[in-house]
Amino acid sequence: MRTKHVRGKQPRVQVRLAALLVAGAAALGLTACNGGTVDRHALTNDSASLDSIACEGALLAHQVGSGGTTHVFTRVHADVLRVQASNFADALGSRDTSPGLEPRVRAKAREAARIATALELLHLHPAQRDVAADVEQRLTRIGGCA
Repeated sequence: MRTKHVRGKQPRVQVRLAALLVAGAAALGLTACNGGTVDRHALTNDSASLDSIACEGALLAHQVGSGGTTHVFTRVHADVLRVQASNFADALGSRDTSPGLEPRVRAKAREAARIATALELLHLHPAQRDVAADVEQRLTRIGGCA
């Protein structure tokens, strides 16, 4: 599909993709805020989701560094991922936990906050390759990305 580029306007495909990302973020964010007690199963699932968010953010940052994405797409996508990570940080920082899990759950909340902070940098500086390289390195380390 070809898109018509108009000076000062983003192609319609990118706008649609950004809208889909926002919808997906809302759906994923709901899983992080499902309430109840955090047990081992929930912690495992939330950990996997956070790793996925971190690795997706690292990939986005890599694309910024290689010039493979637009600034608008980067800004929107980074913010969507930031909101997801922030939702996990809030949920894991305040929900009740199964006995013995509280230290691990709260550590995961702090990790989610670090992911959100890195993504905020990418959101604020979508054109700066040095920022993108730093964000990519941080998120790759946090998420254990291959």
